Amino acid sequence: MKTSAARTLLTLSLSTLLVATTAPAVAAPPEGPTPEQQAQVQPPTVGGIGSLGRGTGAQGTVLPETDRIVVKFKDEIPAAQKENVLAEAETSTEIEDPEIVKTTGNAEDVVESDTLLNKAEQQAVVETIEEDPAVESAEPDLIVVNALAAHAGSTPNDRYWGYQWGPRNIGVPGAWWQGTGDGVVIGVADTGQINHPDLNQRTVRGYDFLSDLYHSRDGNGRDSNPQDMGDWSTGRANWWHGAHVAGIAAAHTNNGTGIAGVAPDARIQHARVLGADGRGYVSDIADGVMWSAGIAIPGVPRNTTPAKVVNLSEAWDATSCAPVMQNAVNRMHQIGVPLVVAAGNAGKSANLASPANCGGAIVVGATSSHNRITGYSNWGPMVDVVAPGGDTNAQIWSTVNTGKFSLGSPTYGDLSGTSMAAPHVSGVIALMKERNPNLGVESIRNALRNTGVNVNGYRKVDANRAARAVVPTARGAIATYYNSRGGAAVYGPPTTGEQSTGVGGVVQTFVRNGRATKIYWSSQTGAREVKTWTGIGARHVSLGGARGVGIPFNNEQPTSTGGAYQTFVNPQTNKTTKILWSSRSMANPIVERSAIGQTWARNGYEAKAGYPTTGEVRTSTGAYQRFINVKTGVRTQYTWTPRGGVKVSRVG
Repeated sequence: MKTSAARTLLTLSLSTLLVATTAPAVAAPPEGPTPEQQAQVQPPTVGGIGSLGRGTGAQGTVLPETDRIVVKFKDEIPAAQKENVLAEAETSTEIEDPEIVKTTGNAEDVVESDTLLNKAEQQAVVETIEEDPAVESAEPDLIVVNALAAHAGSTPNDRYWGYQWGPRNIGVPGAWWQGTGDGVVIGVADTGQINHPDLNQRTVRGYDFLSDLYHSRDGNGRDSNPQDMGDWSTGRANWWHGAHVAGIAAAHTNNGTGIAGVAPDARIQHARVLGADGRGYVSDIADGVMWSAGIAIPGVPRNTTPAKVVNLSEAWDATSCAPVMQNAVNRMHQIGVPLVVAAGNAGKSANLASPANCGGAIVVGATSSHNRITGYSNWGPMVDVVAPGGDTNAQIWSTVNTGKFSLGSPTYGDLSGTSMAAPHVSGVIALMKERNPNLGVESIRNALRNTGVNVNGYRKVDANRAARAVVPTARGAIATYYNSRGGAAVYGPPTTGEQSTGVGGVVQTFVRNGRATKIYWSSQTGAREVKTWTGIGARHVSLGGARGVGIPFNNEQPTSTGGAYQTFVNPQTNKTTKILWSSRSMANPIVERSAIGQTWARNGYEAKAGYPTTGEVRTSTGAYQRFINVKTGVRTQYTWTPRGGVKVSRVG
């Protein structure tokens, strides 16, 4: 903005949820709610909207003024002609010194005026611009004020899984058998990211989409730093809304501290679209969610780690979805990336809240710990599913910061709202997308609804059932290997999606007649398999799999003496380990580059030196390993000390 007049941005509805179904990515957005959704009405509640202490003001509103107009010119209109259109509007309306300040991801030009325009002036500008034959459409770029529909609570001095009733309520721990979100990026279009030990290892590069200098609080416009500068406003301290949402979806789990994320192995990507007082332009929000999904935005670097689901925990009063926002939802829908949005916190029909009333978005309402729709949650046929949003009696715990009006230290705290419900759903969708990355938006929506449980006539997400409903699929190099060697007839169908090995490369599991085969791939080894039911495969699993031994460098091979071997490598350290099997020795590992392994190799490998009957055993003075020659029955022990090297002796 060119003046110091107060400006606002879009408000967050602090509780959002994601959903997923099983339709193809190219499926069109639904034309309207299903008959079941049409029957959804305001449910009976206890405590009413006042349970959040914010009354009907708990949902964002739209300012009556704005200084920006979104204009869609026809294709190939030159810049000079665009300037003429704007100059003509300046002569006959109240728009002053109009200037194109950016182009959206949908090729709409955002025009900024030197003065704020009231509703009547906005309408006059839009009508004048649309009269020009070079223009397809125009609309005000609304400034939405984020009421941050949530309620803050206290922070206990304890580990917080016990406080996380939300994930347990929707069966998340049981769903982790199906997937953990591995390989999936969850986009969080919100107030930005913070430094937090429960988030840092899960966060990939994001972007700051705030083009409004007045409210960005970082002194510049769009840039590569999505740091949350604080969402405080007069009379209200920071809630660190974006971090709270991110933690619910994918906080670091099993790290001995803090909370657990719904999708503990997913990655988080922040698109900062809201600033001071949780405000932002609708056009900035639209660009932020599209960029998160991998859609190119003019003037913004390409997103190299695009999200497979995007969470937008916001809601503001609107009788219809702004075209600039609807276009963004449509673009994401076409490429199969669901936009999960909060239903809103005003206790009224979600038809009157945006982006909940944008066709194609997955809309999430909020439930309490007593499995009731909360009094504040918006309702009606636009709501796809509901999920834990909390209330004053049982709020939602997640990652925040101690700073009230500036940045402080990482901590944990509670909030309630449909903004908290949405990331529960986003996390569940990440579990589903791990199993089948090609799931389309309508497939996701249908699966979430079909597997959900009834709460007040609405469908509450069931994470375990939703994940199990997704049939995994093979892709890439693993799919090529799988299909070229017989596919399901040999290996059975996939029971997981592709998962990270933790040491480089990926792995996917297939099961036929109760026997599991894991197919691994890395750029160093290509695709190889481990048959977990053989002696070597079972030993690989018992030794910790890829993390403990490495990924297969070759497939299981026969030896010249009636046994078998397989070589494994850790791509991070290049350490190689062989696991050898014979009927007399069973399966055991040997590290060929260790002193014992090198001596064993010089002595003739398994044919002469024998098969290992133990792994390498560390002692207070060095190490030893035992072997058996399957032809002669001779047993030997290789003993290593730092000063004496390796000595071989017969045993038994």
